Amino acid sequence: MSTALRDLDEQRDRWTRHRVGQALALDAGDKFALGGIAQHMDEIDMRFTALPSDPEADPVQLDADTQAWLGENRPTPYGGPPPSFTHDRATSDSLVRYTQYREDAGWDRYLALHRHGGVELGSRGVAYDIRELRVFPLRQIVGFVWLVTELQVKAAERWDVEGPYEFTLALRATRRATLGSFAEGWAEPDGGLRHIGTSVDDHVLIRLEVHDDPDPETVALDIGDRVENTFGTTGRRHIANRGEYQGQFDPRFGY
Repeated sequence: MSTALRDLDEQRDRWTRHRVGQALALDAGDKFALGGIAQHMDEIDMRFTALPSDPEADPVQLDADTQAWLGENRPTPYGGPPPSFTHDRATSDSLVRYTQYREDAGWDRYLALHRHGGVELGSRGVAYDIRELRVFPLRQIVGFVWLVTELQVKAAERWDVEGPYEFTLALRATRRATLGSFAEGWAEPDGGLRHIGTSVDDHVLIRLEVHDDPDPETVALDIGDRVENTFGTTGRRHIANRGEYQGQFDPRFGY
């Protein structure tokens, strides 16, 4: 085995050990995606993590300046409205912005910056039902990925966080679910015959390794393509095929 391949194997082993501890492995069963900071969620539909080369490093100081940086009002990189958060707090290894509509319940959505310099986002209430059909919104998922990857690039610049990166998207309870919330020009599922492609997996785990500086748009659209594949399709339905955004990501959606 060459030195380069041995180094790559060691890097992947570091990422894998970290992901297993976060329940981001398909053999985690009912706890899938609910490890780490996601344990504060009662339920979760999707979780997206950006993991730098060394999950054991701690280049980010968890202080008031960092919390202010995380809470800055930033436009979304794709041009649509941003997700909202109502609370801020620290944990043992991260700073978090989160939404919690009832004090006696878990978080509904969170955005976290970890000591190791990685960024992640988790959310419940992403998937929705049409009759008895569970639907995952493709554009919202791509938007979340784009937003987190853009923030990861900014964090790397500020704290000298080193790549390469492993980007991981986890979707829970996907068996027999389909996709919806498409760009202009694509037919939406209707709970009847018009839903092309369903998932055959209990949960979905998508990994993407980026060994150069990540380009947020490329990462987001690539993962969108992989989500399509996971649900049995190749349509790239996050890209409009007519109208104002033809040939581009369609940002006209909310969270």
